[in-house]
Amino acid sequence: MSIGKLSRRLFLLTVVALFPVAIVLFYNLYSIRLDKDAEIHLEALHAGQLASLEMQRIISGAENVLIALSAAAVVQEQDAAGCQEYLARVGAKLPQFSGFAIADVRGRVICRQKLGGVGLMLDQTVYFREAMKTGRFFVGEYSTGLISDQPALPLAMPVRSDRGDIFGVVIGALSLDWLAQRLGERDFSQRNALTIADRTGTMIARIPDPEKFVGTKIASRIIHFVNSVQPSTFTAVGRDGVNRVIGFYPTSAMSMGLFVSVGISTDEAYASIRRATWIGLLVTLASLFLSFVLAWLTTRELIRKPVGRLIATISDWRAGNEMSRTGMNERGSEFGVVGKAIDDFLAELLVARKTAAAAEQQRELLVGELDHRVKNLLATVQSVARQTFRDKAGAQDAVEIFTQRLAAMSEAHGLLMKDSWQSAGMGGVVATATRPFDNQEDAQFEIAGPDFPIKAKAVLSLSMALHEMCTNAVKYGALKSGEGRIRIDWNIENDESPDDGILRMTWTERCGPVVVEPDKSGFGLKMIERVLGYELEAEVHAAYPSSGATFTLVVPLRRIRSSTKDQS
Repeated sequence: MSIGKLSRRLFLLTVVALFPVAIVLFYNLYSIRLDKDAEIHLEALHAGQLASLEMQRIISGAENVLIALSAAAVVQEQDAAGCQEYLARVGAKLPQFSGFAIADVRGRVICRQKLGGVGLMLDQTVYFREAMKTGRFFVGEYSTGLISDQPALPLAMPVRSDRGDIFGVVIGALSLDWLAQRLGERDFSQRNALTIADRTGTMIARIPDPEKFVGTKIASRIIHFVNSVQPSTFTAVGRDGVNRVIGFYPTSAMSMGLFVSVGISTDEAYASIRRATWIGLLVTLASLFLSFVLAWLTTRELIRKPVGRLIATISDWRAGNEMSRTGMNERGSEFGVVGKAIDDFLAELLVARKTAAAAEQQRELLVGELDHRVKNLLATVQSVARQTFRDKAGAQDAVEIFTQRLAAMSEAHGLLMKDSWQSAGMGGVVATATRPFDNQEDAQFEIAGPDFPIKAKAVLSLSMALHEMCTNAVKYGALKSGEGRIRIDWNIENDESPDDGILRMTWTERCGPVVVEPDKSGFGLKMIERVLGYELEAEVHAAYPSSGATFTLVVPLRRIRSSTKDQS
């Protein structure tokens, strides 16, 4: 065999041996690029979440300030003379606000932190109308000149009297300069960006270069993301010419009605990937060239070993051995460069898998929470079944009663689902429980009382008790005829002391059949007393005047009212 033929065969052998290695290398680089792309999108979405949480803390703090202002004596008494001095004194201590104002129910400014402006009408502003309409704190839109003399984000809080009536609105102008300074303290790369915009897409904060962007609209090609359904990511080129992966939280995903996005520069994010790609390409070309030269001097053994180590490492990974590495370095040979690149890739891939495992662990925690909720529900159904079937002689009647109680529980669960099984409003619970028994054309129920969140366990117990009372009223009381009426009212006593506060709820029937006091307590009343007594430590008092039965429920406030701590 001539030397030329052997050289050609060694050359061909080198090409054949290097070809799969090159495929593996570029496949790995491609996989790294895909993993890096997913990682950057996830990082952008996580950064957007952190920024949205920071804005929630800022807005919540501002809301607390407005709540305190609405409760101030000068505001409650509508003391216009003392109000301006009070707002000026408060504003001097709160740099986050550039101005405060108090408006009456017509939208007329009756007091303002800065001199002048009294009589200014705010009735056409979105934040005033929404605060009066909803009776809740509302975050407005980018504004200038009404409350303060500089660009600001108006925040509105209804002012209520001791009876709960709205007689005005307190407005605070969140300073955009302060907001830019606060957000500017975040550790941002020069080519990354943070954007805060109102629900119309007008930017109220932008890091960096707030002076170029604040007060302008988000680009029309991406403004539809502002009010989209859920958080997500997208890639776009900004006005500054920088291409970024943007993770955003839309207004629909945040209670304060603001759009928050964080953009990560792709130039910086993919720099290492591009370097790895070019290095891989150059290494591959160099290895190919050197292999052609060394083909005259090397043997098959010197080629087979490094290639075998690469293939073995890949095979080990495919077989599930994630700790396997080539152990090669760049000083050994061209194959060492390839092996080092594969080891780096495997290390990054292992990190990605750990991240996925952490996400799976979070999913398992959520499944465990669901399991806990279902077990609690089944325990409640079991308790209702024992109380229903224990004292009922007629099986058909017991089944019907049991079915009705389950329906009452279902209605209560529907209320809880609106607030992620944490609490429900008192008024909503009473209205939901009585709705199936009411006459839609001629309402027979009168419901009155302050609305406040109550605990999940109290929602179920109170709903079942009201259902029993409605059932008794249909059989024997005011709901037996269309002329009967029932009034349900409640109030809170000694609310200043958490340990002594109580809820007093009264059920009064009238215009129904003449009432005759029963010889003994029926099963329905016993069930009410047991459920409410055990679950809520409640006291139930029944009276039977001829005009209509009355029931009074006295519950310790700590057992029924839900708080932020209970929901956390």
